[in-house]
Amino acid sequence: MAAFIPVTAVAPVGARRTAWAGGAPAGGRPSAGLCAGGAARLMPRRGAVVVPPSPLAVAGRRGGVRMAAAGAPDERVDALVVGSGVSGSTLAYRLHERGVSTLLTEARDVVGGNVISRMANGYTWEEGPNTFQPAPHILRLAVDVGLKEDLVFADHTLPRFVYWKGNLYALPMGPSDIPKFRLLSPWGAVRAGLGAAGFVLPNWSGKEESVKEFITRHLGAEVFAKMIDPFVSGVYAGDPSQLAIRGAFGKIYALQNLGITQGIVEGAIIRLRQRKAEAGDPDPELPVVKGGALGSFREGLGMLPKAVAGKLGDAVRLGWTLTELRHAPGGKPGYEAVYSTPDGPRTVHAKTVSLTAPAGAAASILGGMLPAARALDEVYYPCVWSVTLSYPTTAFKRSLKGFGNLIPRAMGVRTLGTIWSSSLFPGRAPPGRELLLSYIGGAQDKGIADLSEEEVVAAVDADIKALLLSADAADEAPVVVGIRKWARAIPQYVRGHLELVAGVREAAAESCPGLFLGGNYASGVAFGDCVAWGDKAATEVVAALGNMPDDEAAVSEEAVSTATV
Repeated sequence: MAAFIPVTAVAPVGARRTAWAGGAPAGGRPSAGLCAGGAARLMPRRGAVVVPPSPLAVAGRRGGVRMAAAGAPDERVDALVVGSGVSGSTLAYRLHERGVSTLLTEARDVVGGNVISRMANGYTWEEGPNTFQPAPHILRLAVDVGLKEDLVFADHTLPRFVYWKGNLYALPMGPSDIPKFRLLSPWGAVRAGLGAAGFVLPNWSGKEESVKEFITRHLGAEVFAKMIDPFVSGVYAGDPSQLAIRGAFGKIYALQNLGITQGIVEGAIIRLRQRKAEAGDPDPELPVVKGGALGSFREGLGMLPKAVAGKLGDAVRLGWTLTELRHAPGGKPGYEAVYSTPDGPRTVHAKTVSLTAPAGAAASILGGMLPAARALDEVYYPCVWSVTLSYPTTAFKRSLKGFGNLIPRAMGVRTLGTIWSSSLFPGRAPPGRELLLSYIGGAQDKGIADLSEEEVVAAVDADIKALLLSADAADEAPVVVGIRKWARAIPQYVRGHLELVAGVREAAAESCPGLFLGGNYASGVAFGDCVAWGDKAATEVVAALGNMPDDEAAVSEEAVSTATV
């Protein structure tokens, strides 16, 4: 498990900033969530303490980004990248380093999309994606943008816990832990072992399986209910009876076809050997990370898009909302992108456009030019709240040493899971305090969208007290460090999702050459999936530019040669 909600790379529409009681941070202007005159909309339950925010400044020590000054209403670039989340930032930087004329636009007033890191009053917390698995391609990007010394890694020995009927069970981290694992009943353990060994019935129906159907067929109903259901809730905030195993967890799905049997454990062993053979020599410039560790940056994940923006400089436009995308006139290759900006309407003439907006926004923008894209409006994003609370270290039943806890839906607990942030990355809470990031809502709790911030805080606080705090701490008021409502949080990879996206991409390739679709609905929801898409898309964009007539694209020979490597 990379994270309860990796990511990726979430890309909701309509997410809003927290409104903070207590007015603006000292020495700063009021937060965007405050009403006129500084009156706060969020009033936590009686006795709760709220920390005012101090958002990470976009202009940082590694270079700044400013709102684009008024200038010529038209700009011309080879590559236009829409959206500065993980996907867009990665792509824009990879194009920039290859010498491609690039413009990165962001509708909000800060870079990062859904990657939102904050610091205030001794706390460092995330309001979107929270960690990443430190794969080489992510570390390579971090090093390239100058963040090598800012990388931080959690202790790889920290366990993950599952809550079941009043107890926390540490999930096995290796074969030696299996004999001590008591979450499964004797029959449940035997059933899982038989499936792991390859005694698996075929999928007689021939239909695309859901996550629930696949796991139950392979490992049994008990493994699904106690281990996989909470994992799916954590990653996708989804309904495992609706999510397709091939779309949501394609790597796990593929394991059944690698061995002599259909056992996914046999497949995992084979795949591990394949990966070792494919890995080659380690990159000496990258930090050495132990298996199972999770990564972030010293001031949170927001440092990555911020560092990219610093590298791009004036090639970033903030507060630019794309309102229309159309083909270039006269049958010429390329596009005209019309924006609403703080300085009035602006038009960008681009040879290629990479759109990393959420699926619904992409459908709206592309529908007139690419009718097939209207199908993207069918992609479902459930509502999820991220809630960051703090309690005294002495208030807990046990020492918080672990990644966090997931909660099966069968337990009737509304919170999906809680990340023990101050255990993962020491120093993210003041001395004597613990920091907990919880997620609540999702596809199986649609009513969460109707709750107020006060009600959501109260629900999460009650769940934490029931699961983690001692009886003596029943009246302990939490510090409300952060709360954010993601009205459209994570795209759901249900049956047919992969075919839907593939169909739109095929239509784009046929009638809109030079148009690239990215974002977590298209690349995968994990943080690493979005980085990988940006790396791959950069090569595709450069190749597209290289195939254009000489007078139509100013892409450098160096960029084209790099793309072919």
